[in-house]
Amino acid sequence: MLSGVGNAAVSGSNGGVPEPTTKRRADQPAVPQVLPETWKALVVAADEFNRLAPWVWMHDSHLVGLRHPVTKEVLLASILGRLRTVFALLVYRRDTGHRWLLNTILNDGKPGGLEQEETAFDQDLVKVEFTRKRELWPEDRGVLAAAGYVPVVKRGSVWPIFRSLVPGGFPWHVTQAEADALLFALPRVAAVARLVRAQPEVWAQHLDGEVAFLPGDFDPMLGELRREQLDWHPMIPPPEPLPELVTFDEQTWTRLRKLPPAKGFHLELDVTYSTMAVAGDDRPRFPKLAMAVDRASGFIGGLHLSEINDRDGAATLGLVLSKALTTSGHRPETIRVQRSRVAAMLSRVAKELGIPVHHERELAELNAARQSMEQDFNRVR
Repeated sequence: MLSGVGNAAVSGSNGGVPEPTTKRRADQPAVPQVLPETWKALVVAADEFNRLAPWVWMHDSHLVGLRHPVTKEVLLASILGRLRTVFALLVYRRDTGHRWLLNTILNDGKPGGLEQEETAFDQDLVKVEFTRKRELWPEDRGVLAAAGYVPVVKRGSVWPIFRSLVPGGFPWHVTQAEADALLFALPRVAAVARLVRAQPEVWAQHLDGEVAFLPGDFDPMLGELRREQLDWHPMIPPPEPLPELVTFDEQTWTRLRKLPPAKGFHLELDVTYSTMAVAGDDRPRFPKLAMAVDRASGFIGGLHLSEINDRDGAATLGLVLSKALTTSGHRPETIRVQRSRVAAMLSRVAKELGIPVHHERELAELNAARQSMEQDFNRVR
């Protein structure tokens, strides 16, 4: 279930992802443009949803399935608020979003996957969250003012904010298409919530992971949803794509193979999302950060931030590994990693260079070095 761990994963507004500054910088991407009439309709729908307060009787594992009439995309909606910490409607999209949500539902609150430590960065969804006024960004205030929104209750989590999350991206303002998706989802999920309020046993005979799909032609403006209209489908998480492998050009392979082995030299190696955001084309992004640390000395043999198109950080990991081995002048006795995904990325390296890759729960020297570096960066910023 999403309660507890799930709510923590989307706590604050951004699912554990660091907040941006409220002051816009020159290098920040432009805010997407949404039609004024869409904003007005979306704010009205969000306000009605908030006043309905479906989190009082709905659980976040009650998944509502929608098929968008224009894009034909399958959307999976979940309501947060049962724990009274985060109040939101989350609409998960694409295989990445479905995988995150269904893994969380079916793994007792743990999104699973090969990199469980950084799942907050891997969500793929659009959402409306209801927050306190002080949590609004200036752009949110402008949208709500233009739409003429005035909450009935002035205090508490009554102010709607609309956000888009993609893997590795900052929670950002929604596009026109994303606003349309939320406008489509809000009244339909509200219709399901009203049905469950009237008939609390609706979900009683269904297991976690079963999704209640609405008919494609259901129009909440034409009448209330009936129980027999729900089309139940058990769903499992889509398979996680295999990561890219670290590889080198033939000249580099040849050079690395010639390095002599060094007994007692153990290299700690990792690649993960950096907490330092950089400007992207459509939103700020969190690049992958690769690091290599000598276990015995704590010496940082290399670190590098990935390019945006380096999805898994394989190219960046390869650069750091090559630099660390070249600088040391030796091949390590072992490479130590703390993520299964990184071990998989190094499978060709292990074979070609004859270096065993060992998976450990934590890399003490590397994590200490990364934490210190990120703290220094945040102090400077």
